[in-house]
Amino acid sequence: MNLRRLLVMCSIGFALGILGGLPVSAQSVDSSQVGRFQLAESFMRTAQYQRAISLLEGLYNDSPQTNVFYDRLREAYESVKRYDAAIALVNQKISQELSPTIYVADKARLQFLKGDEATARQTWQAAIDSNPSSSSVYLLVYRSLMQVRLFDFSIEILEAGRETLGNTALFQIDLAQLYNLTSQHDKAAIEYLDLLKINQNQLNYVRSQMGPFLTTPESLEKSIAVVGAGVAQNPLNRAFREFLGWLYVENKQYRLALDVYRAVDRLEREEGKILFTFAQIASDGGAYDVALEAYDEILRRYPLGLSAPDALRGLGLMQEKWAETLGENVFDLAGNRLPRNHYDEALDTYQLFLIDYPQHPMFPDVLRRIGLLHQDVFYDYTSAYTVLTEVIGRYPQTIVADQAAYDLGRLAVMENRMEDARLEFSRLLTRLRTGELADLSRYDLALYHFYKGDFEAALGLTAAMQENTSTDVANDAIAMKVMLIENRGPDSLDVPLRGYAHTKLLTRQREWETALHQLDDLLQEFGSHPLADDMLFDRAILLARTAKPELAIQAYLELPLIHPASFLADRSLFGAATLQYQILGDRASAILTFERILKEYPGSLLTTVTREQIRRLRGDEV
Repeated sequence: MNLRRLLVMCSIGFALGILGGLPVSAQSVDSSQVGRFQLAESFMRTAQYQRAISLLEGLYNDSPQTNVFYDRLREAYESVKRYDAAIALVNQKISQELSPTIYVADKARLQFLKGDEATARQTWQAAIDSNPSSSSVYLLVYRSLMQVRLFDFSIEILEAGRETLGNTALFQIDLAQLYNLTSQHDKAAIEYLDLLKINQNQLNYVRSQMGPFLTTPESLEKSIAVVGAGVAQNPLNRAFREFLGWLYVENKQYRLALDVYRAVDRLEREEGKILFTFAQIASDGGAYDVALEAYDEILRRYPLGLSAPDALRGLGLMQEKWAETLGENVFDLAGNRLPRNHYDEALDTYQLFLIDYPQHPMFPDVLRRIGLLHQDVFYDYTSAYTVLTEVIGRYPQTIVADQAAYDLGRLAVMENRMEDARLEFSRLLTRLRTGELADLSRYDLALYHFYKGDFEAALGLTAAMQENTSTDVANDAIAMKVMLIENRGPDSLDVPLRGYAHTKLLTRQREWETALHQLDDLLQEFGSHPLADDMLFDRAILLARTAKPELAIQAYLELPLIHPASFLADRSLFGAATLQYQILGDRASAILTFERILKEYPGSLLTTVTREQIRRLRGDEV
């Protein structure tokens, strides 16, 4: 026998000897048993249970004290539903043990699987009666019951154990889980409150355990009622209050949650820290008005506190997000300045941050955000250039400086300084090589070549970006590559594609009227070109941007009729419906158009958001 085989046999024999509770010796498990057991295991893995049973029965008869032989044989009997044989096997084990409670519980489980529930319940009870003063016996029976998903009976057993042992603190976690599984969320909340009385640091655990079960308004309302009463009885228990605040957030009751976190902030002298965290949560949940209150309270009550700078910056970020959510603009379609909105407030907030916290680590980031607002929202290119250049000059060799350089490249495109744009993107790409900002620069460099009609260079750059399709920019690059491959020609000059590329540049530069006229000319000359659906879609967008919403809707609705198989058809219907209710206020027509997406394009990626829009327009979601 070679050394390797000897070592393997010895290791397996050692394991089997210990599992059997026997001394490790030549009499425990011989080489023949090791080989037979290995063969039986291979049969079990390949579901050849009858062949495994033949081997395991022999092994068990030879060594009935070896637990691993017993376990595998019982498992094999269960696998072929030979429950009587398994029960007989367990009975042998019961007769051999001084404390057979674990085997009695296993016998009950097998009786239940056999279909004899009444006898199984009696056997489980007998297991408990064997030592009713031991909490471990109740847990043993509980785990056996959980294997066959008898949740209600498990609750009875554990509750009875508490009463018998006179200790209501027993089995808290197990009972809480069972109550949740049986939709008794109020009782589960009581158990978790009792757990938090003992250890407030268990709050994160409690939330992780309870969260998956709070899927209905009823489950949340039951839990809130219990925890609210707990807070009233124990007003100084921070974990109780935070538990209640979390439940309010889960139930989208942000204003009530604010009241809870406000109380925690004052009682625990947090000086705005917990309010700041809540404000971010409320903002992420779209409760901007509540988040605004939280930020305002931090700034009002703790102007010199550590949370104040973060709160001021967070307020600006929230105001930007609020404006985006509402679809606000600074100018109307005719270019006239609109009344102040959340973008104006965000700009004011950021400027106040620069005044109040000139030495704060987030100063460069806030400064850049001011530049972005000037560039992308207020279209004040002179101010944008000044601010972004200041970021680069004051904070060189930083991530924020690289971001500002990228923004300057985009600004150069907007101002038609194309060579400056190319230089900015190329320098960034050369310096960074990898990462999100490098990918953005690479894509914008590809766009530069696309606008110039250098399609081979654009293809080369987009080809290098297909490795990571989880990012928006990578997906944009793939879309560009597909468009270039599918729409070259029909002549070597690629006249339609070059013309289309120029209209895309004009659109990016906000030269909407000029772009619209050029698109009309292209459609008249190349209306049968594969690019026609792209041009029709862009034409509808430009009509909307040039204050012609009725014509835009008509253009959107025409595209699916002319090109029903176009990948833009469902997006055109979505665009039409959006204009119908946002600009014209025609909810009925918008609903009908949204419904066309579901009927005509059931596989559309817009299906989910379309259903949400229909429900909102119908008033299903208040």
